[in-house]
Amino acid sequence: MALKSGEARLAAEWLRQAANLSPGDPEPRHDRGLALLELGEVGLAAQAQAEALALDPDHVGARAQRAAALEALGDDEGAARELAELLARIGPQPALEARLAGLRDAARRAAHFSLLGAAAARVEHSPIVVSAFARVALRPPVLAFRAPFADLEALPDAHGRVRRLTLLFDSMDASLSRTDLSYGGTTEDEHGRRVPFDEFTAAATVFLAHGLGIDAPRARRFLRFLMTPECGLGPLRFAHARVGWVIDESAAERRYGLFIEEDRDG
Repeated sequence: MALKSGEARLAAEWLRQAANLSPGDPEPRHDRGLALLELGEVGLAAQAQAEALALDPDHVGARAQRAAALEALGDDEGAARELAELLARIGPQPALEARLAGLRDAARRAAHFSLLGAAAARVEHSPIVVSAFARVALRPPVLAFRAPFADLEALPDAHGRVRRLTLLFDSMDASLSRTDLSYGGTTEDEHGRRVPFDEFTAAATVFLAHGLGIDAPRARRFLRFLMTPECGLGPLRFAHARVGWVIDESAAERRYGLFIEEDRDG
């Protein structure tokens, strides 16, 4: 009822409690996913639909909604996987088959533009590096770059192609409180004014966008999900990659960052 009346946040909380009280029922999880999607919490919506599917793999609505949420996050490969599974269960649907073909094309484009699997030399000329980072010396084969606020490393495989990227902030709290001066882009504040992103959001968005080969709006949605408690530290499977948090405790103060690596089990 709350969802139908437009109170999506209240509905999401009620449905979370309903799901806890009904551990074998997929419906509260599916409905909660719809409420979360209305709130713009795309990653949490995809997670809720996955929980519904774990209980009922034949749930058509949950699989369709999960495909839509994954596409909105930038995981066209995952969305295509869900849509193919849906078609296998419900039979031929020309409109869905056309959408599936489009998703598969988009997934191939993302894999092509992604820094993962690319020649390691490409990293130095990518927007994540040229806007803020400079090359520093490090033991080969690792490529290391330094910005005033973070370290970036690229680890190539035996063939010289990138298999892992790591972005590690000096202080995540400090970067969240500082205005970005490197990457550009704006967001809307509580008064409706356009303001620059903070340093962390700007750098992490560009890192995810170019690391995964997706556009910036979807990278920001994915980053929003990564920062929720429900996401955890990862790693999460995302298209052709695995993504998660890095915690470095080797220095006096704990440092946080993100990694992207090839999903060799996918």
